[in-house]
Amino acid sequence: MALQDRLDAFKADFEAGKPPYHAPAWIHEPMHRATKELIDSGATERALKVGDKAPTFTLKDPDGHDVSSTDLLARGPLIVTFYRGVWCPYCNMDLHALEAALPQFQKLGASLVAVSPQTPPNSRRSQRENKVHFPILSDPENTLAAAFGLRFTLPDYLHHALL
Repeated sequence: MALQDRLDAFKADFEAGKPPYHAPAWIHEPMHRATKELIDSGATERALKVGDKAPTFTLKDPDGHDVSSTDLLARGPLIVTFYRGVWCPYCNMDLHALEAALPQFQKLGASLVAVSPQTPPNSRRSQRENKVHFPILSDPENTLAAAFGLRFTLPDYLHHALL
């Protein structure tokens, strides 16, 4: 099954209240509203596009070692994906799809890294639980995400609803 199909099925089950990931019905409206507001904000227009120059970075891997985009690019193409964290089922499905594609990327000489605001121990947990063989790097303040135009703030009404 394609990633988009898995994501759509998960969302349908989530909203229908089916385990293992279900939420009370009252949470759906604020989540839909926040998503619409993010789309309407024009955030996608501010994000880097294909062909834009990506910022260089050095971030910590789960073991605390520095990983430099400059060093990775010296070996070949670099694929960077952003990952919210171990708690996000949508993100974990994305990691699984990337892991499945990893041999194809490597065959083309490309490296793959995921970047997350989570702590290195949680990145290690993400790698272990999702059985991925590429590093999940820590960007604790979402600084790199901001440089790519991907950082956003949850609206207060949604933040409080999720607590």
